[in-house]
Amino acid sequence: MLRQVLHAGLRTSFHALGRFVASHPVFFASAPVLLSILLGASFSRYRVEEDVESLLAPKHSLAKIEGNLVDSLFPVNRSKHALYSDLQTPGRYGRVIVTTRKGSVLDPVHLDTVLKNPTFIE
Repeated sequence: MLRQVLHAGLRTSFHALGRFVASHPVFFASAPVLLSILLGASFSRYRVEEDVESLLAPKHSLAKIEGNLVDSLFPVNRSKHALYSDLQTPGRYGRVIVTTRKGSVLDPVHLDTVLKNPTFIE
């Protein structure tokens, strides 16, 4: 009984909705296009920042001034024709991050330990 009532109600409402959409085809054809254009217009203001430094440091910060000084005094070969592999010699390379549980790695006690006892992991 309930199923029949729900089926009849849904059938009537969808039939009315179909007639309404059929009587206004221009609106239902153009509304999704206009809505997509309006929502997509905000993407035109996005830009990709390739310089991370400009995002993290203020324009006239000491870090930027020092970075520009380092770049001018010690230029890096940024040629498009030089390959990264040209700068490296063959062999195994790795990086080690040294941390301490308490204090700083730069404390004299820890610094002397790291410098006197280098450990190489193979």
